[in-house]
Amino acid sequence: MRNFKHFGLGFLLGAAAGAVFAFLPDENGKSTRQYLKEDAEDFKKGHKELQDGLSRAQEAGRRLASELPAAEQMVSDLNTDVDRFKEEADREINALQAKIDQLTEDLNGDLNQTEN
Repeated sequence: MRNFKHFGLGFLLGAAAGAVFAFLPDENGKSTRQYLKEDAEDFKKGHKELQDGLSRAQEAGRRLASELPAAEQMVSDLNTDVDRFKEEADREINALQAKIDQLTEDLNGDLNQTEN
């Protein structure tokens, strides 16, 4: 019980010292209480900004999720178009190569006839 008395007395003296310290002004004339109040206001402001940012991020995520199927379809359509273009280009290249081969063959034939 004796230890409890000392603990209680120490607790009360510490609380009293803390209360006095909280109201003592610093070199700028502000008390610790005023600093704590400003810090609490800054914390509330920062918390609100964080919540606003989180809300904007969540909205952007929802919009992205809603637009994702359309974007995936667009990519699929583009891939299909690219594949078709490649097929058509290959056909044209093959046709041109056949014409070049035919012209080369004709030219070689004409050169052979001219030499004979």
